[in-house]
Amino acid sequence: MLVFGSDLHPLPSTLARSDLARGRPSYAERRMKRNLKDKTILISGASSGIGRATAMACARAGMHVSMMARRETKLREAAAAVSALGTKAHYFVGNVADPGAVKAWIEEADAALGRTDVVLANAGYGASIPALDMTDADVRSMFEVNVHGTLNVLRAALPYAMTTQGGLKHLLVTSSCLSEMGPPGAGVYSATKAAQDSMAQAMRAELASEGVSVSSIHPVGTKTEFFEVAGELGTPGARLDPPKILMQSPDRVAKRIVACLRRPRPEVWPMRTARLAAGLATVFPRVTAWGLQRGWDKQQAKHKAR
Repeated sequence: MLVFGSDLHPLPSTLARSDLARGRPSYAERRMKRNLKDKTILISGASSGIGRATAMACARAGMHVSMMARRETKLREAAAAVSALGTKAHYFVGNVADPGAVKAWIEEADAALGRTDVVLANAGYGASIPALDMTDADVRSMFEVNVHGTLNVLRAALPYAMTTQGGLKHLLVTSSCLSEMGPPGAGVYSATKAAQDSMAQAMRAELASEGVSVSSIHPVGTKTEFFEVAGELGTPGARLDPPKILMQSPDRVAKRIVACLRRPRPEVWPMRTARLAAGLATVFPRVTAWGLQRGWDKQQAKHKAR
């Protein structure tokens, strides 16, 4: 069933932390496989890529889905595809950088679907530009969407997730494997991903006593329109695509996200070798610096030869 809207039932403007449901789940409870049928998930940046693939995967698992993005045509198509799987699909056109739009989306989604179990802050974008070549406006714009947008979504959704009876109370953030390093041409983007990762790590501890799970998602290169957009917004010759061996489909990422919803974990690395590589990059910074410089020099030489 496709839901386009419903009467809203906003919560009171303030919700004291003392009113929130408390109690950390036991270890046995955390390890149990959770039933997702008829639970709900709210996903930002859901019109394409990982967001849309996750919406579809959650619908196949029996979840009802609310989707937010800026592009109405693609968003409507995505909602229709979710609805065709037999679950409720609600969508809202808006920008996560606008706190008012995010608040309106969360209120409408909770009213339309009847509950809020899971929230995935997925909206974000990148641009292939050397760090010092980015204008202040471009840097702020990327942080507004990737970092402040994440906070806007989680801040608005948490009270609804906390007051959903029998809710899953699960917050997820789509970060990146680049949260652990800053390759040339993606320094500012990597900084936004590192900020998301740090915020998720902090919230994981801050909200644990409330029974809330917080997970960060760390995909490697994903076969979506992300790299095309990053190239279009970037500087010629600055686009440094990951090798094909490090590319994966959005469906693979979505599958790992659904597994995390069933059994919450702090971090989701759809490609485990990437997690190992990120760890080694941190342990051996000289080798990492040499590898990044070598890759950048090769990319620049290739661009000049064209």
